[in-house]
Amino acid sequence: MENEWKREITVLTSMCDAQGRMSVREIFDICMDLAAEHAAQLGVSYYDMLERRCFWVAVRTRVRLYDPPILGDRITAETWPGKPSLAKSDRFYRLLRDGIVMAEGRTEWAVQDIDTGAVRRTDSYGYPMELTPREERVCAESFTRFRQLSPEPQQLAQVYTVGSQDIDLGRHMNNVAYIRMLMGTFSNAELDKMHITEVEISYRRACFEGEALQVYRRFEDGVWFFQVQKPDGEIAVQALLCTA
Repeated sequence: MENEWKREITVLTSMCDAQGRMSVREIFDICMDLAAEHAAQLGVSYYDMLERRCFWVAVRTRVRLYDPPILGDRITAETWPGKPSLAKSDRFYRLLRDGIVMAEGRTEWAVQDIDTGAVRRTDSYGYPMELTPREERVCAESFTRFRQLSPEPQQLAQVYTVGSQDIDLGRHMNNVAYIRMLMGTFSNAELDKMHITEVEISYRRACFEGEALQVYRRFEDGVWFFQVQKPDGEIAVQALLCTA
């Protein structure tokens, strides 16, 4: 049983943004897919969890970008889990080209019971507690404590209706679909001038097909702050995007 998982990836056109760089959305996609591949090797795949009436949920993620891959690059993507706590666990990610770190990240995960909605204990769903974790941690600083944005009219960036293309196996809006939505609040002209160094997102409430989400944002000292609200005003997601 391996405590890490690696995959070689060629950066294809479908993975790139208008600038020819691997898109932020794609970096989040790779992290999610690597985690799923490794979970299957550890005996806690989507299907394993379904048999135990539970599923993985991302609580929050931070990704740091140093020199994002570009079209045609051949890169190595790797992931490894941290030591699990009572009910949550960290998973780490890294993208490398010729041994040079291009991006890295960390996700805090939990497992939710399908029937009760409660968070399950780590030792209750078949996670290999005997696995010796890789000691290395990346993006290990405490996650951001987001301040609530005041939803003033001038801060409303868009109203986004959740469509079928955003829905995943859990029948709610996919983690990465939120990244695609937030990045879509910028024009290509804005992105051309933007050097993104870090993205962090905190998932608070699930969103579902047909919901009209209000996406608020503000800019302060090189950082874009986002707050996504459900139709009833409840906060679904908070995020930040750092630029240099």
